[in-house]
Amino acid sequence: MPWSTWLLIVPVPSPGRRSMSMAATGSIEGGEEMADTYDEWLTALAARQRFGVRDRLGTANYIDDLARIRAAESIVSGEPVSLARPMRPSPSPRGDDRPGFSVEVFYTDGPIGMGSDHVELDCHGRANTHLDALNHISIGGHWFDVPKVRGTPWADADAPVDGRDIETALQQAGVTFAAGDALLLYMGRDRYEAEGNSFDGLREGHTMPGVGRTAAEWIADNHVSMLCWDFLDSSHPSQPFVCVHRLIWAIGLLLVDNCELGAAARAASANSTAVGGLIVAPLAIPGGTGCSVRPLWLL
Repeated sequence: MPWSTWLLIVPVPSPGRRSMSMAATGSIEGGEEMADTYDEWLTALAARQRFGVRDRLGTANYIDDLARIRAAESIVSGEPVSLARPMRPSPSPRGDDRPGFSVEVFYTDGPIGMGSDHVELDCHGRANTHLDALNHISIGGHWFDVPKVRGTPWADADAPVDGRDIETALQQAGVTFAAGDALLLYMGRDRYEAEGNSFDGLREGHTMPGVGRTAAEWIADNHVSMLCWDFLDSSHPSQPFVCVHRLIWAIGLLLVDNCELGAAARAASANSTAVGGLIVAPLAIPGGTGCSVRPLWLL
């Protein structure tokens, strides 16, 4: 079942123009106040139990027949664009001695030689593309380009992506977001890392680009079925801690972390589109907490 998806390139302000998103200039005390109100909002959101007490699908419940039809109608050429980062060695997010990713290749001699390999990986962390909730998903996706809206190479760590950025990107793309659609949120991580910057983990007192509270509220209010993003939650003293990831607990939000969205941004520009079909198919791992995936955006 393909998703209808929107690729939102969060607009970046051109030189000499102020960002569409207000810089986060709040003090740590102000951040604590925001965290308190965020916790109240999140708890109330979870208490609604919008999908029932025993629900196991979370925001995949938003993917109905209309959402699947929108996905099918959004595909024109069928050209696939991979949203996955190449798997690479990285530290375990737990901080233990196990590798975040490794491959051992073996050769077994015999009348007919055989090659095989052993793959070990951690599906979580900030290095490799992975799904944070296990479902087989195919829906329409909307592309949002934050840097394009703001006129900057990438989302600024001191200006977390907010709900207004998403609204501006939608207006610039000339599209309407419907409940059940997936959101592809491009924030310029590929350019950020190409300039030698590291996006490798949370460190106390260290700000990181990403999505802030009002964008998390937009995601919940607009019934996004899945979020595919390159940067993750904003790390800034003015923002609640991991304000988007905590929506997994509150509403069962499906997240595909660490997407490679640079190629999708170029394809969206070349095809003058911000919509397409999205397919994500994780392995069936009983009891797993996530799975490395290779999402495909179909133009």
